[in-house]
Amino acid sequence: MDNFTARTALGRREFLRASALGLMAIGALGSAACGAADPAAGADGPPRAGGRLRAVIAGRSAAVDVLDPHEAGSSAGGAVSKNVWDKLVAYNNDLTLRYRLAEALEPNADGSEWRIRLRPGVVFSDGSPLTARDVLWSFRRMLDPSRSSSGDLSNVDMTRTRADGDLGVVVAMKTPLADFGSVLAGWYCYIVKDGTDIIDGKTLPVGTGPFALARWSPGDRTLLQRNEKYWGGEVFLDEVEVIQIAETEARVNAFLSGEADVVHELSHLQARSLERDPSTTVIVPPSGLMSSFQMRVDTAPFDDPRVREAMRLAVDRQALVDSVYYGYAEIGNDIYGKGAPFYNDRLPQRTYNPQRARELLRAAGKENLTVTLPTADGMPGMVESATLFAEQAKAAGITIRLESVPADTYFTQVSGKAALSHLGWWNYSLDYFYGQTMTSTSPSNGTGWKRPGWDATFAQARAAMDPRRRTELYSALQEELWNEGGYILFGFAKSPDAVKKSVRGVPAGVPGTDDWANYASAWLSA
Repeated sequence: MDNFTARTALGRREFLRASALGLMAIGALGSAACGAADPAAGADGPPRAGGRLRAVIAGRSAAVDVLDPHEAGSSAGGAVSKNVWDKLVAYNNDLTLRYRLAEALEPNADGSEWRIRLRPGVVFSDGSPLTARDVLWSFRRMLDPSRSSSGDLSNVDMTRTRADGDLGVVVAMKTPLADFGSVLAGWYCYIVKDGTDIIDGKTLPVGTGPFALARWSPGDRTLLQRNEKYWGGEVFLDEVEVIQIAETEARVNAFLSGEADVVHELSHLQARSLERDPSTTVIVPPSGLMSSFQMRVDTAPFDDPRVREAMRLAVDRQALVDSVYYGYAEIGNDIYGKGAPFYNDRLPQRTYNPQRARELLRAAGKENLTVTLPTADGMPGMVESATLFAEQAKAAGITIRLESVPADTYFTQVSGKAALSHLGWWNYSLDYFYGQTMTSTSPSNGTGWKRPGWDATFAQARAAMDPRRRTELYSALQEELWNEGGYILFGFAKSPDAVKKSVRGVPAGVPGTDDWANYASAWLSA
């Protein structure tokens, strides 16, 4: 990082040294301006066809990296999936729905059955038409209990789901669902071709996305080529190379050295520095992502709600957001989904209160508590937020021992398994997020939250066709999590990307939405 740190007033190592000394008087550097839909628009005329775009993005080690869109869990895997395959519907930045392969989603009166109308004229990159058979095959494949995607469509009853002509699918639900679209827009819900079995790069599968797979090297890079049969309009780039680098600093180093044209998931300090670089445009999405620590409520000492509350009161959220995220974030209030439909913004804002935290720990018989927090440079701000949290918690009599672990396996081997760990979900609807993380049978239940009563209320909320009733139920769910859940959700941090000035047409997308890492509209001016 010599090239980068020479251009910054405070590098990450200096940040950590300052944190250890308790000298965190950095403060906010002002609010960031959001990137436009075409962040590098200029006087270059209309888009030009041709060229290879090189994008560097967070990935995983070769041992755990997968190509399968129903299995891929890394940012790089998500970017490849988005550009090769497609969803029936996807999220806009504000979590409203954007129709993709589906032309319409139509519920019956109580949400127990939904009809999908497919977009006519869509073909896969091998020329075969998209039909209801592909949707049914994809649903069955996603519901395979051995796959990571198995939880996404868990409410679908495949025994009663059927094709309705070539372009219609009638989907039966195990229990009524008021918003099927927000589930279909989830992480894994891609449509693959009927009969697609193993997806490992040896036999490259086809998709309906703007690009087709040309080469895949696990844990390293993926080469995509323009899909000449793409249904969604003209694609300008000949090729996209997705380069995986797990560590945040190493990603920007690759960008600065000229190895990449786009860098995703910058640290916020890096983004501030690159804003002053005349050869670079920093793209800032309009909304922030969950920045959180998570406590397992089924593991000591966090099985005591008084300890969990003390940990939440030991965080100075404003100081952490200002110091770690450099103006690209706003404080959180320990519940997911700020800005999403049905988010409960009426709960009182939790504040820094180390004295009350000490009292709670004393009452719980846990004075002078010592806990371990594994951390890694896996997401922007992880190490910095852990370091500052450890400093802040001392005032409450809490010692947080930081344990450095590898970045490329943190979210597969550590997060949600350790008693205390980092968590950083992207933006999704509450329907989707809670179904993945908070029910007793959720596949990604990293806090060990298992409450049959909460599960029952969630089922009612998902089924409520009346928006007022859904608001009421979701508010109650969030209040219970605010009081007793396992999240220390201290902030919502925007995720800046950076592109060279020659790169045009890259949207300012919020991670988790259709625009993030979507290269369908990108082009090179030189």
